[in-house]
Amino acid sequence: MFQWIKDSINLVIPHTCASCHVILARPDAGLCIHCLNRIQALVKGYDHELTQRLGKHKNQVCRGYALMYFEQHGVSQHLIHKIKYHNGEHLATYWGRYLGTILQNLGVYNDVKSCLLIPVPMHKRRARRRGYNPPLHIAYGIQEVLGDRALVCNSVLSRVQHSKSQTSADFNQRYQRLTGSFQAYPLPGKPDIIILVDDVITSTSTIVHCAEALRSVFSKDIYATALAFAA
Repeated sequence: MFQWIKDSINLVIPHTCASCHVILARPDAGLCIHCLNRIQALVKGYDHELTQRLGKHKNQVCRGYALMYFEQHGVSQHLIHKIKYHNGEHLATYWGRYLGTILQNLGVYNDVKSCLLIPVPMHKRRARRRGYNPPLHIAYGIQEVLGDRALVCNSVLSRVQHSKSQTSADFNQRYQRLTGSFQAYPLPGKPDIIILVDDVITSTSTIVHCAEALRSVFSKDIYATALAFAA
């Protein structure tokens, strides 16, 4: 798109901060400098509690990584909601690059010849309503950083059962409701690792069910990553 067209659109519909709603000079991150500084980042992107929760389910997920904590009514919640519900594809990819840098710096990708980035899928009914799947665009951002050895694959895992919003449910309720919700299909090639990508990880039940489905076609290490983790 020509720059003058972009400028004209921004004059009519200016980009605002997802949290405090001030007008942004540069809309890339979706947040103003003040709100960026208020995000509570995870130390080095690795969280022991997240990995501990995932580790309760043996042979499913090795480790969990996230970029930030999900704080109710905080900046991170506002950002995630903008990504999920307000045409946030570009924001998902932008923050996916940051997440990719974290994974690279942590050495998750060291000595790996090939990696599949698998976004947590939406049921087709919800995908039609929302228009896009945020984890897919986060995965694209991660791939930009990790390079050619990382492949985003949107056809290996599908959500075959639709369920209501899980926001208010605890782990056991979520886990029971999601039983049988995901189905895995043959992998393209023979990747060394799989990284499951989500926008926010809460109880870990969704990630665990995705990993359980993938175990029918993949026996090596599976990692989980997300923009935010609700501790």
